Amino acid sequence: MIDYPGLYWLIIGVTLGLLELAVPGLVLFFFAVGSLITALITTFFPQLAIVWQLLIFIITSLAFLALLRGVLMRRFFAPSELDADSMDSGEDVVHAKPGAHATVTLAINPPATGQIKYGGTFWGATAAVPVEVGSVVSIIRQKNLVMEVEPLQNS
Repeated sequence: MIDYPGLYWLIIGVTLGLLELAVPGLVLFFFAVGSLITALITTFFPQLAIVWQLLIFIITSLAFLALLRGVLMRRFFAPSELDADSMDSGEDVVHAKPGAHATVTLAINPPATGQIKYGGTFWGATAAVPVEVGSVVSIIRQKNLVMEVEPLQNS
């Protein structure tokens, strides 16, 4: 039997590194780094007690996790500005163009939600004032799958 603790830590580190590719979250990566550092240390000090090996593994893994995870997440997984705007406002991926016109297909009686037809699709709609079926409305904004609309003013 091989009595080389560095090899065991190396195998653990490579395994954790490969598992990081399958599991999202960028956590196992830091335990892989801690394992590889422990493998390096036990290469130079092969008679190091298992308690000290585990302590080195835990301290280095948690230290790297605490210090670098946030930095790496922002660096490699930062959402684009469009995605960030959508997440902040609660808007759905399909964006309605403010000012676009739609037709009411189910009366809107505040605070209840009615229905409009916009872009060939039916959408839930809310308005500050009641709007009758068949009226043409202007879209103010979209929040998820509900459009906020206002009736067009007859000039």
